[in-house]
Amino acid sequence: MPTRSPGNSAKPPARTAVCMGTGRQNNAPRQRSSAAERPFPWPFRGVATTPSYDTTDIRSFFDRCAATGSPEQHGHARRLLEYRLTLVRSLARPRPTDVLLDLGCGNGHHLLALGPEVARGIGIDVSPGMIELARARLRSSPLSGNLSFEVDNAEQLTGVADQSVDLVICIGAFEHMLDKRSVLASIHRVLKCGGRFFCLTPRADYVWYRSIAPLLGIATKHLSSDHMLTHDEFFALLDEAGFRHSRSVPWTFIPKGDMPATAALLLTVLDAIGRHARLDCLRGGLSLCAWKGAKPTSQREDHR
Repeated sequence: MPTRSPGNSAKPPARTAVCMGTGRQNNAPRQRSSAAERPFPWPFRGVATTPSYDTTDIRSFFDRCAATGSPEQHGHARRLLEYRLTLVRSLARPRPTDVLLDLGCGNGHHLLALGPEVARGIGIDVSPGMIELARARLRSSPLSGNLSFEVDNAEQLTGVADQSVDLVICIGAFEHMLDKRSVLASIHRVLKCGGRFFCLTPRADYVWYRSIAPLLGIATKHLSSDHMLTHDEFFALLDEAGFRHSRSVPWTFIPKGDMPATAALLLTVLDAIGRHARLDCLRGGLSLCAWKGAKPTSQREDHR
């Protein structure tokens, strides 16, 4: 699940400043402090950001996550799963005849939940540890006949044939993928004409990432290579990849497992304001579905 900006090379990550309110030294002259230096009574430093420069680093990170069972980090696991699946069903509309490909499937929880709704499901992840977790869950599931999990890189999808998939989903993983152009090109290649690509991801212009966390010096990246996109950046890449019709909706993304309760409460209030005022930057998440060759010219629909 980790990322680099499309077309950009990875750079050594700058250390995130943490505002813990250090006192002034002796009788040093008083100077106007910058926002990053102001003392805040904030005992939370954010997530522990792991340096990451290439696919090997990303694979190692998620193998370590798999070793702990890969528990849900952003809140109540069952409620979040049902919420995400509701968004998938609303925009992508899985069908009983679909071949479904889950990119960055992790421990397989989304694909296992959607398995009864499709003809066949394939989960791929760059992490062998995650794939082993998913296979272990599949062995205890009645869906073993129509689901499979394989180690593969979303940038190449070497194990997936051209025009063999009806629906591709990517939930909470696109922000971690390094070469997003290659990922979208691979998705477009394996989709049948009229096939759908569904993605659920945090948006870069979310007020938490854009303003609040930087102001307070709070780290928000699990991997230094993580890179989120704005709505316009994502849709520009979809156009470039050849997708010709798309829809998007905002969704509530509040990483409650990554922050103290007070910050989560603040974002919950901002989310309610954003929902009422139609301010997507307060909602946190971008949910989109794009079609391959569904329309002769590019069309976008934004639904709030």
